[in-house]
Amino acid sequence: MRSLLLLLALAACGKHTGDLQFVDVKRDDLVIGVEVSGELAAVDSTDVHTPNIGQIWNFKVAQIASDGDDVKAGEPLVAFDPSEVVRDLETMHNEADAAQKKLEQKRNDAELARRDDALKVAEAESALKKASLIADAPKDLTAVVDLQTQKLDEENAKLVLAGAKFHADQTKRSDEQEIAQLAEKATYAKHRSEELMKSLPQMQVVSPREGTVVIPTDWQGNKKKVGDPAWKGETVLQVVGLGKMQGKGLVDEVDLSRVAAKQPVTLRLDALPDVKLKGSIEQIEKSVGAKSNTDASRVAKLVIALDKTTVPLRPGMRFRGEVESEKLPQVVQVPVEAVFVTTDGPVAYRKHGSGFERVRLVLGKRSTTAIEVKSGLAPGDRVSRIDPGVAK
Repeated sequence: MRSLLLLLALAACGKHTGDLQFVDVKRDDLVIGVEVSGELAAVDSTDVHTPNIGQIWNFKVAQIASDGDDVKAGEPLVAFDPSEVVRDLETMHNEADAAQKKLEQKRNDAELARRDDALKVAEAESALKKASLIADAPKDLTAVVDLQTQKLDEENAKLVLAGAKFHADQTKRSDEQEIAQLAEKATYAKHRSEELMKSLPQMQVVSPREGTVVIPTDWQGNKKKVGDPAWKGETVLQVVGLGKMQGKGLVDEVDLSRVAAKQPVTLRLDALPDVKLKGSIEQIEKSVGAKSNTDASRVAKLVIALDKTTVPLRPGMRFRGEVESEKLPQVVQVPVEAVFVTTDGPVAYRKHGSGFERVRLVLGKRSTTAIEVKSGLAPGDRVSRIDPGVAK
């Protein structure tokens, strides 16, 4: 009751002096509502993203269809600047050529190294054979000192041969490993070049279907335009069918407990203020969050199913409206502006003959425009919208 009286006091502060104005007290259904705002969205919508091209993560819009354009499947929608892809393609071409040349050079060097190592092994084998023949000569023909020398020469020749074979084996494995790495690099550069070449046509995105172009707004309220950046996977625009719309609404967190699925909703469009749309709540998100990056007000999101209408609607149209959270059937009610807050409580000024009488009221629930009167007034009474004591 205290909050209600405060609201009435604020309403009273906004009244102006002037000629008395009268309103009728009536008995009617009183709809208690929750304010909702938001924008329309297409039920049938297809998102159009940036291309999924390998390691390309950032794009720049070069051309884009206009918001509201009607398009057919296969028609151009948005083109992205291909300069980064072209630069990468040139880089990969150069890397592929350089890697292939280095690979060929390494293969030639390895072949020459194999021949050189084979020659060294053959020479070491020949020297060992010669040393072995000398060492195996009859002992009676060889002096003791010479015999020892020949044995040492034979052992040395064995070591030289083993070293030659070990070097040949090691250099062969090293060359094979390097050749494999160079071959892998050359293959990757070639494959990447082919990928980039195929991706160039993907920089122009065509419509996946027939429909109307809708460019969504980002968190700052901006729409994509030529020159704007876009990241990999970002939704740049949408192609929608205008046959059916739904409302994407927001309600204040404090009113969330009064909102439930299937409740009736009445909406009015900012662009078409004379048009009244009817619908019902289809879905309520369980979580709440900030209204926007610039407005920290806590709100919950609703999906509103709209009734059929002949009014041409488009996605993005802003609306304000009311969710019918409760309906009081056939109660006595009076407009909010006809109730005044005094130190004795809420009162109304009822017309009585040629004058007025001050009537204390017992009030019930209220909507945005009317208040339930439990006692003090009856249907057919006429009350002033202006305090007679201050009217001129």
